[in-house]
Amino acid sequence: MKTANQLHHVNAWESTTASGSSLVTSTGSAVLDELLPGGGWPRSGLVEVILPDAYSEAMSVLMPALVRISQQRRWIAMVNPTWPARSQLFTESAVRHERVLQVNPHPGRSALWTAESLLQAGECSVVMAWPNCRTELMGKRLEKAAAHGKALGILFSYEGLQTQPSGVALRIRLECGREGRAVYLLNGRGETLAGEAL
Repeated sequence: MKTANQLHHVNAWESTTASGSSLVTSTGSAVLDELLPGGGWPRSGLVEVILPDAYSEAMSVLMPALVRISQQRRWIAMVNPTWPARSQLFTESAVRHERVLQVNPHPGRSALWTAESLLQAGECSVVMAWPNCRTELMGKRLEKAAAHGKALGILFSYEGLQTQPSGVALRIRLECGREGRAVYLLNGRGETLAGEAL
């Protein structure tokens, strides 16, 4: 959770430290920015997004930031994306589609190995992956690769595949229901720290 000395800029796309170095990119939602440590998506590191299932729509939570990031020179990569996620990203008119890569791993190469390689290379601003598996070691390796490549890794997993504890520092769970959507901030053991309706 936030401490008193952390600043939240509701009307700014980026939050900065006193020295002016950019640490986060706003989610585009003041509610979600307030929930996340630092006030937005980290520009470097790993975020785990836990969904109810593979058909849950999650891209709208990420889309405002992805639109802005697509205007930069580095790539946005999707590794083994689900059809709904791929469709929404490539049909969003505000995204520069020429800066988006879809990467399907070759036989014998896992989605995790591919995501790790893309994060470490330093050519991507964001690497999103749908690996269909879950291990604690996986999160630690991807966080190290993201730090090396100064990139944001977004790892999508499903509630039935969760393994406790998690090596990912920032974890959120997205719930979708008839009354709308809600997002929850989790700790490494999967316990809910805070939540907000979107």
